Amino acid sequence: MKSMVQADHTMLSSSPEEPPIDNAREIYFSRALQSIYSEICLINYETDISSVVYQAEGIFEPLPRGSLPVEKLLTAMLDRAHPDDRALISSFLDPVRLRALQTENGELSTKDIRKKCADGSYQWVRAIILPMPGVGGQAYLVCSENIEEHRRSADIAQENEQLRRQKLDALRYKAVVDHTRTLVFEWNGTTLTYLSQKISDLLAGNYDGRNPLKVWREDDVLYAGDMEPYDTCLARLALGINSGEMTVRLRRRDGQYIWCKITYTKLDDGVSDNRYIGTLNDVDATTRTEQALRLRAEHDPLTGAFNTQTFFEKIEKLIKGRPQEQFCILRFDVAGFKAINESFGLEEGNRLLRGIARLIRQRLNAEKEVFSRLTADVFAVCLAGGKEHALQFVQALSLRLDHYSDTFRVRLFFGICPVENPRTPAHILCDWAYLAQKTVKGSDIVNFAFYDDDLRKRLHDESYITDQMYEALEKNQFRLYLQPKVQISSGRVVGAEALVRWQHPEDGLILPGRFVPLFERNGFIVRLDSYIWDQTCQTLRSWLDKNYEPMPISVNMSRLHFNDDDLPDKLISLMNKYSLPRHMLELELTESAFFANESRLIRLMEEMRAAGFVFSMDDFGTGYSSLSTLRDLPFNIVKIDRAFISDGTNNRRGQIVARNTIALARDLDMSIVAEGVETMEHARFLLNCGCNCAQGFYYSRPVDVPEFEVISFVQEKAFWVHPLLREDAGRLGLPVNDEPPLKDY
Repeated sequence: MKSMVQADHTMLSSSPEEPPIDNAREIYFSRALQSIYSEICLINYETDISSVVYQAEGIFEPLPRGSLPVEKLLTAMLDRAHPDDRALISSFLDPVRLRALQTENGELSTKDIRKKCADGSYQWVRAIILPMPGVGGQAYLVCSENIEEHRRSADIAQENEQLRRQKLDALRYKAVVDHTRTLVFEWNGTTLTYLSQKISDLLAGNYDGRNPLKVWREDDVLYAGDMEPYDTCLARLALGINSGEMTVRLRRRDGQYIWCKITYTKLDDGVSDNRYIGTLNDVDATTRTEQALRLRAEHDPLTGAFNTQTFFEKIEKLIKGRPQEQFCILRFDVAGFKAINESFGLEEGNRLLRGIARLIRQRLNAEKEVFSRLTADVFAVCLAGGKEHALQFVQALSLRLDHYSDTFRVRLFFGICPVENPRTPAHILCDWAYLAQKTVKGSDIVNFAFYDDDLRKRLHDESYITDQMYEALEKNQFRLYLQPKVQISSGRVVGAEALVRWQHPEDGLILPGRFVPLFERNGFIVRLDSYIWDQTCQTLRSWLDKNYEPMPISVNMSRLHFNDDDLPDKLISLMNKYSLPRHMLELELTESAFFANESRLIRLMEEMRAAGFVFSMDDFGTGYSSLSTLRDLPFNIVKIDRAFISDGTNNRRGQIVARNTIALARDLDMSIVAEGVETMEHARFLLNCGCNCAQGFYYSRPVDVPEFEVISFVQEKAFWVHPLLREDAGRLGLPVNDEPPLKDY
């Protein structure tokens, strides 16, 4: 190869006149190169000498012969290259690039370019640069291989493959369209370019060259209730959004509406910016099935109302979507619904629930009001508007149901929670409405209540007390207080009632009205009563140990205690623990305890009375069945309610009732104690009616145990007897005490 390069380029000529070459091997190499390449040039950047070593005749425009400066040969090469490829050639033959390439890997470098032919046309050649390591300096062979036929064959093959793929795509498209029953239409700008005949056959409207999207809207093919999603989709199209879809109802030629899924997609064909393809599918059966499944998933099957979870989702969306509008959440149920089911059957109960749902639905604005059947007979409603609208709804529904049946009464109780903060979770709003409802449940006066600041404050206070009640009991914060029972004629203390006060470390003394009703509801009263009973027995034991002459103390018993069949044994164990006579602990019951389970109540009372306990009936006369209770239950003592006392001193009818009540108790051999005695007139009235025992602020407020001991045992003569009382007592032959007390209370 070295000798070939050093020789004149004519030595490689194929003519028979060429001088012989000494080395046969080099001849073979030369002829091999000539059979491959149409042009071979030698370029030596080191010596700045270049020449055309070989050039086939009759194909390409010839390069200048002879030894030339490198720059001149490069210029000739550029002149014969396609204008679009000249920059590529300059970069390809750059000596700096070639040196770096040779230094890195020593491999050849190739580029496909277009070269000018003798007839002025251009053909593709592959330029190859071969380094010449044996020549010295930076020398290269630049060879050109004619690849025009190869490129043409490759292009034809590529075009054939593209056509094959297009045909396959068309077949796939047709298969998909046919299989999915997709109807197609196309448009470019405002011009409809294609419309499936089946669209005009299926759907109403005039399709004479008009875009179906306009036909369906302008020819009343679109169902009026679906106008909003339809317009939203078209607005997105107008904004240039490339694709969209909607599911709406369209009118068929026979007048029936069917659900159709419509899509549009922009076609980027490189020619037009406004070419779109639209599709239409009949999805009526699928959509109706989905709606039926959604209906089952979201609605109560009996009433058609939303179920709980869906209701919560709906009202949160409503409230957040209408921030300027007022809303109220109502929760209500049917009083005695279980009894209706048991007495008249489940079908009658279901008929009532369906009727309530129908009445609710008639009174709602479907766009912004919803309702739910939460459970059983419990309904919830979200009403737009303020408290007045909520009350109108309550009154209208209640009035309508008052006349529902001639065989039973339907009474609803409502809790109403105005929505003040739209971010409050829906389930919390319903809980608050329920808390309001509980405050009126069972009332004969009113059947609704609002969850307002007063109720919120009360509930907060109840929560505050509930959180601390167990700790308070463990730390002995509940204190025993005693209110004296006084013999009116003598002023002597003859007994006491055990009461409880809460000595709170931060809030001070808390009166029982603040916590006892709550403890009755949550059941903690059972533990508190047991604690007070124990404190009372400790007090009685201490009096005996101090050689005081003890007097009986009455303790309150909640109706909840009578759920325990072991109650008699527990009380007996308590008295035995402190070695006390059982009659010293009077068991005081209110009439509210008598309605829970009367047979069990009587059995337990008889058992405890046989064991030596004494029973006192508290608040006699305030219930509906006081006389029958007095007849049926084994009471020893009757405590007359303060209402009898105040009425007895104010009007003649009250005096008659009080006097005869006292006479009735005496005829039944029962002791009588009057509560709420606050004036001398109260005491004198009682004394003349035959009641000689009273408790109330006229004598003493409830006091702690040490102060009670001073009143009862240290002074012995505690309370001053008014002269009028003393005179009445003497006339009636009752015991009197003429000695003045050491201290007035």
